[in-house]
Amino acid sequence: MKVSKRDILLLVGFLGILAGVCSFLFVFQPTMEKADALEQENLQLQTRIADLKSKDANRGTYESETARMEQEIKEIYQLFPVDVREENAILLAINQELIAPLKVETVTIDPLIEVPFLEGVEEEETQISYEIDAVEELEDYEGTQGSEEALTVGGDDGTGGLNPYGLKSRKVTMTYEISYEGLKRSVKNICLQTDRMVIDELTVVYDETTGLLQGNTAVNMYCVPNQEGKEYVQPNFSSVLLGTDNIFSTIVVRSESGLPALEDGEETQEGEEANEAEE
Repeated sequence: MKVSKRDILLLVGFLGILAGVCSFLFVFQPTMEKADALEQENLQLQTRIADLKSKDANRGTYESETARMEQEIKEIYQLFPVDVREENAILLAINQELIAPLKVETVTIDPLIEVPFLEGVEEEETQISYEIDAVEELEDYEGTQGSEEALTVGGDDGTGGLNPYGLKSRKVTMTYEISYEGLKRSVKNICLQTDRMVIDELTVVYDETTGLLQGNTAVNMYCVPNQEGKEYVQPNFSSVLLGTDNIFSTIVVRSESGLPALEDGEETQEGEEANEAEE
């Protein structure tokens, strides 16, 4: 088969066009797209590097402010007792009875629990981790290596400095009978307590039979354990009457007064003699 020169030129031209299209689609266009992506990424990195350089220039200010805020946090923690025990809850109920005054019917004391963190703390931890990684990248970019202490946030307690002690609370629920004036005094008395506490819930219902209020108050009493240099201070119960000689609140018969005390074994001996006499 004889191919003319014109056909050969057409075939060569078609192959050239096909090669150009393939080069554009599979080589030039992906390369341009990758170049555009690298250019956008480069602009973002330049902005980030400029921001990190600005932060690195103000590193001393950040460290001093961090130290100041950590000191303020420690001073705030010092306002909290190191423990809140059952006797503290009982003493609060007794104090309410005396100051309000009110008649406490029941006291429910919950166990000591950890106070959960507020929402957003997890996001703050992520942001702190991001800043540390960013500073490390900046140091690698500049060819310098900072000390590990400069990149440490918080202490060695594993909490990132967000809660170095661990706030705890104990809920105390009191049900009582009280007047309206006494209710206002009881709320104010809780607000004036030196220990850290807050009214979590307060419910009162008017009782038509007595003309008083049937109340229910739940108080969260807070503490921060493991504070350096602080110990638990046991409350003073010297002014509180402890115990009773009549646990069943029975009436004392007049003839019972002035009876001599029985020694150990005397009551048993008298009982045996009485049994022998009956036989």
